[in-house]
Amino acid sequence: MFRSLLMLMLATPMVLAAQVRPTTPTPPPPLRARIIGTVYDSAATQWLGGATVQLVDAANPSNVRTAITAANGRFAIDSVAVGTYLIGFFHQRLDQLAIEAPLFRVNMTSPEELEVPMTIPSAETIIATRCGPGDPEQPMGLYMGFVRAAATNQQVPAARVRAQYTEVTVGPRGVERRYPSRFGSSTDDGLFTLCGVPRNAPVTARAYSGGDSTGFIELRVPRNGLLVRDLLIGSTNKGTGALRGTVKSASGKEIASARVVLWGASGNGANTTNGQYTLEGLPTGTQMIEARAIGYQPMRVAVDIPATDAATADITLETLVATVDTVRVRGDRLSNQMAEFETRRRAGFGAFIDENQLNQRSPIFMADIFRTVPGVVIANGQSPQGRVMMRNNGGTCAPAVFLNGMNVPVPDGNLDAIMNSQEVMAVEVYSRTASVPPQFDSRNGCGSIVVWTGARKQRR
Repeated sequence: MFRSLLMLMLATPMVLAAQVRPTTPTPPPPLRARIIGTVYDSAATQWLGGATVQLVDAANPSNVRTAITAANGRFAIDSVAVGTYLIGFFHQRLDQLAIEAPLFRVNMTSPEELEVPMTIPSAETIIATRCGPGDPEQPMGLYMGFVRAAATNQQVPAARVRAQYTEVTVGPRGVERRYPSRFGSSTDDGLFTLCGVPRNAPVTARAYSGGDSTGFIELRVPRNGLLVRDLLIGSTNKGTGALRGTVKSASGKEIASARVVLWGASGNGANTTNGQYTLEGLPTGTQMIEARAIGYQPMRVAVDIPATDAATADITLETLVATVDTVRVRGDRLSNQMAEFETRRRAGFGAFIDENQLNQRSPIFMADIFRTVPGVVIANGQSPQGRVMMRNNGGTCAPAVFLNGMNVPVPDGNLDAIMNSQEVMAVEVYSRTASVPPQFDSRNGCGSIVVWTGARKQRR
């Protein structure tokens, strides 16, 4: 017993020592917060859905949190430790505008919810940055985008881009029309900017580099003045492109009797079958197609046709409503063109061909329109259509060509490459440079041909 007690006494201090040994206190859990916010596209005045928001720890950049914005632009990142962060976002829209995402510094000091709004700059800010402050009394617009190759989809440097528009002024001589153009070249990364285009107005654009080009594209500058649209250039000599799609009404019903054509090119057209259409043998690059159907408003759409795969373009046609306003607007536009046409014809300068004469000639190719016009020579080449040239000092030269008032380059005289003879409504020919009206004078020393298109009345 004594031995047992002694052993107990000897063991007791050890037990007591173990009981009073100091312990390390457990640290409190780190404070966690929640970051919420929105991403807004001020240039397009709409919420930006599908943006990738990233939150980066300033002390440890490898610590990255990610969220995707919903359709209403909202995002949330939960369980964020207190600390200092950098927050920004990525989206294809930033690439289109060739701008960097704004980056914000966020200091999280409490577990309270923190809201972080982020925006893409407004159209006014982007235009001022690219073009300068401009005139506040007459704010200018901006057309920008990237030029890419149809064969590779790679950006093309040093490509030329042109946009032309109509400018109407009222002066001592009455209403005058001018057709100014804006030119630009793409940078090393393919970006082009054309400052000074009109706001809320249509422009006709074209890009070209060497022997490659786009078609003539009709675009409209929005009210805020910022037009963003890339251009795809392809070979004009090879008809390797294909396009397919569906033509529907506004209610979603397939239109069986629609006609889809490549705008400005004869021979490239197809009728829909159960609303479906297929066009083959098209030039690659950005082109303009037009869909028509009886009882519907015609619709023109710019499409990108690559060199490899067939492109897809679905077209919706609005019902042609026979209202007074609609008839008046269309009638004014056509009647103004034809009124000016008749005024110039009465002046006695040049040769004029109206829709009645065109119906009598029933031209298949554009050259068929000009075969009996004085001063015009139809040169036969490799193409069966024929090239429209002017006599000049014993030889021939390519005249300046104006399509619906826009000066379009046709250096080889092959008018079928840019227009369809079936859509020509009136023609003006000025073989003498001294007789060319100022608005159609390109000062090329070879006269001018002016072509107006539209739906002409057919002979009965």
